[in-house]
Amino acid sequence: MNVVFPTKYAAKYAATHAIRCFVILIATWAGVALAAPAELPMPTSMPGHMMLPQEHQYQRQLRAYLATLTEKDFAHGVTATLSESATPGASADPERQYRDFLLTQMPGGVPLVGSKRGRPVINNPSALYLLSSIEREKTIELPLGYPESLMTFVQWDFPGNVYRDNRALKMRCFVNASVNLMLLDDFMEKNPGARRADWRAYQLIVTGAPYPGFKDLLPPEVRQAYQEGVKKLARQIMSWGPRGEESNFDMIIPIGLWYAGKVCDDAAFSKEVEAFARVMFTDPKHFHPAGYWIDRNGPETGFAGQVNMFAAAAALASDWPFAKEAMERVYRLRSHLILPEPDGTVTGPSAFNSRLSSPAHKDQWEMGVRDAAALMLTDEAACSVKIPTAEELAGAANKRAGEYNRQIAENPLKSYGATYASYVFWPSAELPPQPWKISIFANWEFPLTVNFAYEFYRKGAYAHLAELQKKNSPMLKYPFARGETFVRDFAKAFVVARLPDYGVVLHTGPVGHQSPDEKLVQLPSPLGFGGGQLSAFWTPSTGSVILARRGGIIHQTPHDKLEEWRTWPIHAVSGVTAEGKVFTSARIVAPETEVSAGDKSGKAKVHGLLMGMRVVPDPDSTPAKPIQDMYDEPLAGKIDYTRTFDIKQDKLHIETKVKASGGDKVAELYETIPVYLRDGTGPSTTIEFQVDGKWAPATAEWQEKVAAVKLTRFDGAVQIDFDQPVRIKLSPAEWKDTVAFVYGACRNLMIDLMPAVKAGEVSAFKEASVGYKIAAAKR
Repeated sequence: MNVVFPTKYAAKYAATHAIRCFVILIATWAGVALAAPAELPMPTSMPGHMMLPQEHQYQRQLRAYLATLTEKDFAHGVTATLSESATPGASADPERQYRDFLLTQMPGGVPLVGSKRGRPVINNPSALYLLSSIEREKTIELPLGYPESLMTFVQWDFPGNVYRDNRALKMRCFVNASVNLMLLDDFMEKNPGARRADWRAYQLIVTGAPYPGFKDLLPPEVRQAYQEGVKKLARQIMSWGPRGEESNFDMIIPIGLWYAGKVCDDAAFSKEVEAFARVMFTDPKHFHPAGYWIDRNGPETGFAGQVNMFAAAAALASDWPFAKEAMERVYRLRSHLILPEPDGTVTGPSAFNSRLSSPAHKDQWEMGVRDAAALMLTDEAACSVKIPTAEELAGAANKRAGEYNRQIAENPLKSYGATYASYVFWPSAELPPQPWKISIFANWEFPLTVNFAYEFYRKGAYAHLAELQKKNSPMLKYPFARGETFVRDFAKAFVVARLPDYGVVLHTGPVGHQSPDEKLVQLPSPLGFGGGQLSAFWTPSTGSVILARRGGIIHQTPHDKLEEWRTWPIHAVSGVTAEGKVFTSARIVAPETEVSAGDKSGKAKVHGLLMGMRVVPDPDSTPAKPIQDMYDEPLAGKIDYTRTFDIKQDKLHIETKVKASGGDKVAELYETIPVYLRDGTGPSTTIEFQVDGKWAPATAEWQEKVAAVKLTRFDGAVQIDFDQPVRIKLSPAEWKDTVAFVYGACRNLMIDLMPAVKAGEVSAFKEASVGYKIAAAKR
C-alpha cells in the first residue's frame, strides 16, 4: 500500500491525545466508565511511499501514536557498562542466585541484546525507531532487535544493571513488537496459504512477553489498540488450530496463547485460551496417556525435547493443572527410557520414533534450562538436573552481566575477512535496519529468544533441589539405578521392568503413519518401528546390550533405507516376498495389545498382520532433488503375527508366532534381535554362538543348530537360550547412526524362520515360530 501518514495529522493526534489522557484520568478517579476511543479515519496516501497497514482501526491507533514519537523517546542515554562485581556474594538469597544462574545457562548467551549473531538493540541509533525511518520508499524496515529479549534485560533486577527500567529501551520494545504485529496481520490476510498456527504462534510470544514492561507507558487508547491486535492474532491462531505435522511447533501454541491472554486481560478470553490448551494437553489426538506427545500418530523422543520446552513454559506460566499433570507423565516416561551404562554414560531406545533417531537423553532443545523448568513442576525431572555449586551460584549474576557486556560490545558483522581479526563489524552509528520478513522464529541460530525457566521461576525451586540433594533422593537417579524393582505399564504403549538382575523396555503401542490424502508434508522413511518389540534389555554390568534403534529422517533425507532392511536394528519379524516386497511386524501401526503388570512379574501380548512397504515419487519433488515417499501396503495374503513377552523374576521369555494364509510366496523370513555394540568408540559387544555346548564367534554366515547366543559387554554378559535350536547368523553389516550426534552401532541377530527353504527358493509357508529366554549370565 503506497500511502503516508501526513505530519499535520500526527500533530493533531498529539494534541487530542493529551486532552484524551487528561479526561480519562479524571474519569478514572471519578469511577466513570468511558466509551471506546473514537475511530480514526483512513489516512491519505502519498505516491512513492510505503506505509504500515491501516485496514484495521487498531493499526491506525498504533501508527498514529508512532507518528508522535521523537528520537528523544528512544535515546537511552547510557554509556557505562554493567558492573560485573555488584552482587552481594555468597550471602545473597540462594533463590535469587539460582534464578540468575538459570539466566546464564542458555547456549549462545540467550536472551540476546547484541553480538554478531544477535541484534544490536542497545546500540541501534534512536532515529531508526522513528516512523519516518520505518516507512521507506519500497519497504517497511525495522531496527534489529528482539523485543522479548530486550525486556528481560531491562527488567533484570541486578544492582549493576545500569539499563534497568530504562524508558527508552522499553519504547524500543514497543516499536518492534507493534510494527511486527501490524505487518504479520496484514501478511496473513493477504496470504491464506501461510495461515498456520504452528508457524505463527511464536509471534504471540514476541508480542506478549515484552508487553508488561511497556504497557504503562502507553496512552489508554494505544494500549487498547495493542490488545485488540494481539487478540485478533490469537483468535486466528485458535481458528487454524494445531496442524499435526510437527508436534514441536504445535506446542508453541498454548504458551503463545497464554501470553496473549495476559496482554488482553480479559477473563472470558483467558477461559477460551485455557479450554483450547486443555485439548492439546489431554486429547489423545495430541497427547498419549503413556506420557508422550503424538507426532504423526506415534511417539517421538527426539523432537519431544522441543515440545517439552514449550509445554513446560505453558505449565509454569499458567499453573493449569492439566498441563502440570501432562508434564509429570512426560518426565516419568522419559526417565524410564534413559538407561545408565556401566561407564557412567546413558543411552536408550529410539526405534519407535516417528522422525528422528534420537533416544530420550538426546532430545532436542534442552537449552540448558528446560529440565530445570520441568523440575519446578515435577520431581520426575530431577534425574536430569544437576545442582550448581556454591561458587556457580555466587558468581551467576556477575557472569550474566559479563555476557550482556560482551553482547553490547559486539555489533553484527558488516563483512568477513580472511581471518577473524580482519572481520569488519558495523559501527553503532551506521547500524542499518532490516526489511521486515515473515519467519517461524526470529533467528534460526537462536530459535528461542526467551528463557522460560528464568521468566517463570517459582520461588522455592532451589530449596527443593537442594533438599533432594541433601537427602540423596532416589529421584535424582534414573529409575534403573534407584535400587528398586518394578514392572510398570505405561498405558499399554510401553512396559518397563527392573528386576534384581536385569531390566527391560517393551514398546507395545502405536507408531506413526501417513497417507497420501493428508495435507501434510509426506516423509520418505518409515514413521517408526513398532509391532510390539523388545526395545531394550539391560543389566547393571552390561548396560543396554539389546537396543532397538532407527536412523530417522533429516531434511527429507531418509536414514532407514528400504534396501537395508536386514540391518535395521529392530526386534521384528521381517522378510521379503518373491516379488521383492519387504514386509515386517515393525510396521503394524497399532497392534492389539494385552498387558498385565504385577509387582515382580508381568506379561504383554501383541497381535496384528504383517505389513508391506512401498516407495513412490513425491509429487512435490524435483529432478534435482528427487524424493521417494514411503507408505504401508498390505500383502496379497495375510500373515498373522503374535508375540508374547513373559517378564519373570530372573529372565524374560519371548515367543513369536506367524501364520500365513498362503497368498504370498516368501523368499526370506527372519526374527531379528538388535544387539547394541557401542556408542561412539567405546568397547564393543562380543557375540558368540553355542553349538553342541561349545562357544564360537558369531559371523554373517549361517550357523545351524545354535542353542544359545552370548553377548559380552563391559564386565558382564547376557545369554539368549532358544527353546529349540535355531538356524542363525549376523546381519550383513553393522548398523551405524551418524545422525543427531548419537553415533550408536548395532548388529542384528537373524533367526531363520524358514530353515527348511534353501537359498534362492521361495515358500508359501503356513506357520513358523521361535521362543527364547534372555537373562544375565556369567562371563
